[in-house]
Amino acid sequence: MLEQQFLIDAIAAKVLESNSIYIVATDLQGKYTYLNNWFCKKFNVDPEKAIGKDSMLSIVREDRAACLAMVQECLSKPGKSVIGKLRKPSDAGTDTVVSFWEFKAVVDETGMPVQVLCIGYDLSLHKKLEKEVEFKSRLLDTIGQAAVAFDLKGLVTYWNKAAERIYGYSREEMLGQQINITVQEQNPDDIAAARAALMAGKQWEGVQIHKGKTGRIFPVKIIDSPIVNEEGQTVGVIATAQDISEEKAHQESIKRHQEQLGKLMQNVPGAVFQMELTPEGKLYFPYISREINRLHHTLTPELLSESAEPGFEAVHEEDVQRMRAAIANAVKGDLSELNLEYRVKSAQPGQHRWNRLRARPELKADGGLVWYGIFEDITEQKSAAVEHQKLLRTATNQNKRLKDFSFMVSHNIRSSVANIMGLLEMVRSEPSNEEYLSMMELTVHRLNNTLSNVNELLNFEQSLDMTTWVPCNLLETITRVIELNNESIFREGIQFLVGVPDDLYVQSVPAYLDSIFHNLVTNAIKYGTTKRKKTVDIIGVQEGDQIVVRVRDYGIGIDLDRYGDKIFKLGGRLHQDSRGEGLGLFMTKQQVEALGGSIEVQSEPGLGSTFILTFVQ
Repeated sequence: MLEQQFLIDAIAAKVLESNSIYIVATDLQGKYTYLNNWFCKKFNVDPEKAIGKDSMLSIVREDRAACLAMVQECLSKPGKSVIGKLRKPSDAGTDTVVSFWEFKAVVDETGMPVQVLCIGYDLSLHKKLEKEVEFKSRLLDTIGQAAVAFDLKGLVTYWNKAAERIYGYSREEMLGQQINITVQEQNPDDIAAARAALMAGKQWEGVQIHKGKTGRIFPVKIIDSPIVNEEGQTVGVIATAQDISEEKAHQESIKRHQEQLGKLMQNVPGAVFQMELTPEGKLYFPYISREINRLHHTLTPELLSESAEPGFEAVHEEDVQRMRAAIANAVKGDLSELNLEYRVKSAQPGQHRWNRLRARPELKADGGLVWYGIFEDITEQKSAAVEHQKLLRTATNQNKRLKDFSFMVSHNIRSSVANIMGLLEMVRSEPSNEEYLSMMELTVHRLNNTLSNVNELLNFEQSLDMTTWVPCNLLETITRVIELNNESIFREGIQFLVGVPDDLYVQSVPAYLDSIFHNLVTNAIKYGTTKRKKTVDIIGVQEGDQIVVRVRDYGIGIDLDRYGDKIFKLGGRLHQDSRGEGLGLFMTKQQVEALGGSIEVQSEPGLGSTFILTFVQ
């Protein structure tokens, strides 16, 4: 009996000292006879001063009648509890605390009520929890992701509004149902990984294929979080599911566009780029296509994404400043389009290729600059343009020469024909006159020479691009030409002094080289000697990467002030007694230049002439 009383007293002591229950006792007049610590602390009451005070004063005025009715009811029915809600002012005095109270009469040995025992439970925390639960529920119903909960057996315990919209099942339809009815496909490895993570109290996320009530199949991003009890054991799962079908479609669209863009980039004849200059002065390429490596073997997108400097290092030294100046002009506010042609270093030392940069700068919001453009290889275009200009110059020169020659030929043929016609009349009148026949023979000979010159000129114009270049020994060529003219040289008593090394070669067309020296030798025979001076010097030397040949005579010379602009012209005659057609030096100059060389003359009347030939090896 004593042990049971002790246990009851211990339990009662624990209850009385509770920090969650209010315990108060009053006499039949409503005056406090007992207040526990939690009541005193919550309502800021001094227990010693409160004993004997009217308890009704601690109740909100509007609830006092209800409180008095509860007391009267419990006194009239001893042994029965009367329950109700009452409000009391908080310790701050600015708000009220709602409490759930149970009133019960305490009786004496005769069964008569002597006190009223009041036990209260604070409903403020409960209300707060209710509001919090309501808020969280509304929040979960507001978010765009499906939020669901299910136990370890897979039975759904929560289903928010977004889940209703995404899956098509209402909350009432899903509560208590298996969550797996929403799953179309699951990776076994993912299932094992998710279970292992959740049972370890960890989160798991991944992508699954789900299906809705209507049969629609769609991808979702899943995040599973464990529901853990007080012992730390996983007892359920809270899962959020986001429909990513639009995102997947968007990603697929981006992927397709990227593939299309990649194919387009492969067919773009150059490297497409985005170049940026930060306000701090850093110049780099956030994007440049891999074609840049084809344009220059040392450059890659990865290298240029850090800095544009490697790009400048690949540019020919003489063109770098122009590129930097264009960028500096953009910084100063010149946002006009860039269109620069520049050279880039080649893998072969000493060689280069041509590129073109085309881009327009734009000002960024942060004060920096961005260029969108393209690098192109224009080496072939440049070569074609140079070749076109060369052909144009050749055609222009040919047309001019042919025009000049046509005037000369027309004049010579007209003159010869007129002479023949006149001589024919004279022969008819005096058939036996030998002088007339000699004059006719000379005229016909000159006409034949004119026609031969026409044929030679036309053959030369047609053969400029149809010849074979070979190394020609210079001494052998000059010796051969002199030997071919031995008869004239012997008859005139001329001595040719040749000083040319026997290992000196000129890259040339053999026929051209023979023709060049033939014209110079025959001119020296005709005009390069006097009665007292009958020598001609031919000297050839190597000067750097050039071969220079000087053909010097000591004859009548040329008045350069008078004839300097006619020496190499078609039909130009420099001497009154000239027997030629004015074609020799013209042809010589054309052939020398066709070989990539040059010719000039130094001369004074009565002191001879020196023709200087320069050939590039």
